[in-house]
Amino acid sequence: MMKGTSLYGPDNRHLQNWGRPPRRPSWASPPTHVHVEVQKRTTLEGCIYMQSMVPGGVDIGVLNFASATRPGGGFRKGASAQEESLARSSTLFKALESDKVKRFYDQHKADGRDPFYSHAMIYSPRVVFFRDDDGGWLSPTFADVLTCAAVNAKQVRASERYQWTPDIERRIEDTMKERMGRILELFEYRHAKNLVLGSFGTGVFQNDVGMVAGAWRELLRDRGARFRFSFDRVLFAIPDERTAREFEEVFFNDQPRGGRRSGSPERATSHM
Repeated sequence: MMKGTSLYGPDNRHLQNWGRPPRRPSWASPPTHVHVEVQKRTTLEGCIYMQSMVPGGVDIGVLNFASATRPGGGFRKGASAQEESLARSSTLFKALESDKVKRFYDQHKADGRDPFYSHAMIYSPRVVFFRDDDGGWLSPTFADVLTCAAVNAKQVRASERYQWTPDIERRIEDTMKERMGRILELFEYRHAKNLVLGSFGTGVFQNDVGMVAGAWRELLRDRGARFRFSFDRVLFAIPDERTAREFEEVFFNDQPRGGRRSGSPERATSHM
């Protein structure tokens, strides 16, 4: 797992071209829509659930909502946000401490703590999960983990550097959608077919829930969405009930932003 952990920089050509779908061989079966669920669960609970839903528990990918400057975020100080929960429940922390990915954190520190952060990401295959959210032991389960920092919208709005920038909310949204597109591209490239995602960056970073849900929707569900046929299952694991309901309303609303109707795959039942 640590040997296989890789850093993908913001200038990675493959990820920059995420809008181009891969060529499908002529002999391939017709593509099927991704099956999407929104559930009131933690990411760790979502990972365990996905293991139970996927035969053999293979090809699972989990998105880690990362600190841009500290491996595992506040894990060592007892913090309990999403990344810290994953770090204390799995072998992920050792992977993030690897010298191979140290540049991810060093570059963000050197960049004057620009709250937009970069499109860099870390991919850790076959992370072993061995504890639940309460610290109880689990039978070991495996999943690939993609580590990426969302835009820190709270700091962007408070920063003198950006305070008077016109259309700053549009820039936040555009940057987030670009980053989320690259996240899905990397999961696709690494053949993770069953994903545990979430309301990326809407906690302490204060990105708008509706904006994040809408961006995931445009990438995964709307007619012509780049990743509409790229995955088998996607679970949005969101522990806060209010956030989960708002997310679900935006993601499954059949009249998306901009007024165009989507060609909607079957709506998955949510568990609130």
